[in-house]
Amino acid sequence: MIAKYLRALFLMSLTLLTVSAWGQTDKLVNISYDPHADSVFFEQMQQRMEQIRKTENRPTVALVLAGGGAKGAAHIGVLKYIDEKGIPIDFIAGTSMGGLLGGLYAMGYSVNEIDSIVRAIDWNVMMGDEIPMDHYTYTRKMYKNTYLIDIPFTKFEFLNSLPSGFKYGLNIYNMLSALTVGYQQDMSFLEFPTPYCCVATEIVSQKEKHWTSGSMIDAMRSTMSIPGYFRPVRVDSMILSDGGTKNNFPTDIAVAAGADIIIGVEMTIPRDYERVNNIADVLIQTAQYSGGLEAHNRNVKNATLYITPNISGFNTLSFGTKEINTLILRGYQEAAKHERDFDSIVNVVGTGGRELQNKRAVNTSAMKVKISDVEYEGVSLAEEKYIDGKVRIKLNEYYDRNDFELSQAIIFGTMAFSQVIYRLEPDSADGYKLVFHCEKRPANSIGMGFRADSQEWFSAILNAGLGRNKIFGSLFDVTVRLSMSPYLKLEWYYLPKKGPKFGIAAKTMYRTLLGSEDHEYDYQYYERLWHNEAKVYIADTRWSQVSLSVGARFEYMPYYKLIRPMADSTATNFWNWKNFYPYVYLRFTYDHENSRYFPEKGLRVTANYDYDLHRTHFASAGIHGVIRVCKWFAILASANGRYIFGDENPNSFMDNYVGGIMQGHYYDHQIPFIGYNSVSPRERLLTVADLELRFKFAKKHYLSLLAATLHDGKSLKMMSPHPVYAAALQYGYKSKFGPLRANVHWSSAFNKFGFFISAGYDF
Repeated sequence: MIAKYLRALFLMSLTLLTVSAWGQTDKLVNISYDPHADSVFFEQMQQRMEQIRKTENRPTVALVLAGGGAKGAAHIGVLKYIDEKGIPIDFIAGTSMGGLLGGLYAMGYSVNEIDSIVRAIDWNVMMGDEIPMDHYTYTRKMYKNTYLIDIPFTKFEFLNSLPSGFKYGLNIYNMLSALTVGYQQDMSFLEFPTPYCCVATEIVSQKEKHWTSGSMIDAMRSTMSIPGYFRPVRVDSMILSDGGTKNNFPTDIAVAAGADIIIGVEMTIPRDYERVNNIADVLIQTAQYSGGLEAHNRNVKNATLYITPNISGFNTLSFGTKEINTLILRGYQEAAKHERDFDSIVNVVGTGGRELQNKRAVNTSAMKVKISDVEYEGVSLAEEKYIDGKVRIKLNEYYDRNDFELSQAIIFGTMAFSQVIYRLEPDSADGYKLVFHCEKRPANSIGMGFRADSQEWFSAILNAGLGRNKIFGSLFDVTVRLSMSPYLKLEWYYLPKKGPKFGIAAKTMYRTLLGSEDHEYDYQYYERLWHNEAKVYIADTRWSQVSLSVGARFEYMPYYKLIRPMADSTATNFWNWKNFYPYVYLRFTYDHENSRYFPEKGLRVTANYDYDLHRTHFASAGIHGVIRVCKWFAILASANGRYIFGDENPNSFMDNYVGGIMQGHYYDHQIPFIGYNSVSPRERLLTVADLELRFKFAKKHYLSLLAATLHDGKSLKMMSPHPVYAAALQYGYKSKFGPLRANVHWSSAFNKFGFFISAGYDF
């Protein structure tokens, strides 16, 4: 039946060859954002279709691939079947995931290559913006590991500075930049190996944008920009989001292009209560009732062959490896069910397969290309000079995707830009111009962090950084911690174009500390004190793995109170306005671990030194390393020590302290020890060592066995004959809201079990 219909359609088409333009743009189901450009493109496309009918004596064929998020992987299975049948494809139209896969096919990628590309993608990474932490400065890394929320803003325009989506789509851009080389410059999509068009939605006008020319990166990125999740694409005065909100199955575009036969593939199942589960499902369902449903019903009728793979059990974000594999298989199986219909098409179009009218795109994931020039967009001359000194791309040498993304990450790691994307434009017979497009990040930012634990219950930290996101210049920070020991910190520093930064800081803290000398829960004492600090310093500026600073520090403690509830008396309670202590200090950290909270490889080394006018020296050092035995098992070991030189230490704040799982919880020099939840003061020579056997399961879950020992004394010759031992069983989870940790521990100091629970970043 379908074969007779196709033959009749072809004969009808031949009678219309004298008509130069059929005026089929009125077949479009939605109002176009740029009707003039569409009219020109479709007229040229119709002429091309006429030429194919004349020269090849066959009907023309268009392929239309609908959106559907992860479910769109089923398109690959259908493409495999079409490829096996040898059916020529003269035009491709798509939306969202269909726009991505159809775009790859249009640029000349084989079906097997597309299959390999999609299967190799880590979609958890692809749906995020993360760059390797090694490309941030050490200061930036500590900031990102402290503050859960970071909101950049411009002075007096806070609301306008808020992001327009949850993610930028940085890794999506990187994937597209690697796959579309040769088609990233401004060009007509008629010039592709197979002519192509994809659909996006222009948010301001609420009109349908037909991508028929421009940069393929912008086209593919915008057609799959899930509203609310990905930030919309801003280009040429347009604000573009996912085309699925207007036209998810654009067969009308194939009609306007003059196709005789339209093979349409759609991922559709009835959406009921059980199937609307995530943000993408909600948005697609909402779109159907804001104009998309009517367009869909009209477009289904345009399809000569309508294929709907079985996608039950999957949703828009089913990007797991097993899910993708199953969806590809189901797409192939569904296409095979239509074998008779495909054979009918073959009878009238033949089995010549597709012929590419232009060279295929270059994939820089698989090969290197020569870079003949490097250009930066959106940066000042001073910023360009600084960035160019960091980006190690030499002209007329060959590079691949890893090199480009490394350079991109270096630029992005400055935190001066909200978005850094790159493209490769043909610049010579065998070379490309590498262009980094940088969008300025608002200079200021607000950071917020939160933590809850079984000792302090709830803590919050707030930071306002004025000028924080500048590469160089003056910067000012205000930090407030709300907890049992709240503090206020003010800091100003100057970051030059070259060399170390210079800064001054002041901090005031009212601390309440629960202390224990020989029991886990019955606190023998608690301290309250008012501690103030001011410092001037010189520090490193832009190192990634090293933090180094030297300076002078002035401590001032006018109030101190010590209470012993067990004795029902106040031991100490005084004001003394003469408690003033000056120091010079040095801080050094080398941190090559790949994560602050759950490192899987690397080494961290610290060394600190303080000297006061009373001729007291304070020296400490620590080392922590990770040996990864296999994917699910690692051995972690650490050793820390601190020694107080001199006959007298008048400042008790600088005494040795251990306790908890957090480095520097109450004191900057406090050493963690799993055997104490609270803080315990120790002798002038202190050593702590621990060993952790950590098992990883289900990607983000960790179970650890820990053993630790604490040894102290007045000197090496006078160490305590009874070291403290501790052991623990600890569970950890790497959540999006910070680490979750819970342990049950035993200590020889108490000879009983205790527990500790915390959620959120350390600060």
